[in-house]
Amino acid sequence: MKNIIVIATILLIPAVFAAATITNLINQAYDPSSIAANNLSEILLRLQAAKEIAEYEKDALRAALHVHQKPRNRHEPPLDLQQRKAQLVKEKEKEKELLDKIELKEAKENNRIYQLKIKEAARAAREEAKKVRDEAKAVKAAELDAKRRDRDAAKAIQQP
Repeated sequence: MKNIIVIATILLIPAVFAAATITNLINQAYDPSSIAANNLSEILLRLQAAKEIAEYEKDALRAALHVHQKPRNRHEPPLDLQQRKAQLVKEKEKEKELLDKIELKEAKENNRIYQLKIKEAARAAREEAKKVRDEAKAVKAAELDAKRRDRDAAKAIQQP
């Protein structure tokens, strides 16, 4: 329950005070020298950094949308209906293209992250399989060693 309260409190903290406040809250909830406190602190600081990066990217994308919009000149004579429709269609297409580019970039990033997760899972599976093989090899070596000792002991008894 303490974890949920600490995490909920941290999500409300402004980015300026984040690191020190996170550390203080965790130190209040847990013993500062405990491994759990260190792990929780690391995880929450990483989450805070990811949150700040996401907010920064979101602000940049919003700014990019506004930068690419052409400001209208108030002194231009009004366009006739066909030209106005064509201009609106053109503007919507440009906005749609920009949004498509942004979505494509996000999809590529998500795909890259997914591929990294797959590679990490495969690496973990290989390591686990290696551990199993090493354990089996150690058991087999121990069995062979025991057989050799039994054989040598039997020979020693027969050669008085």
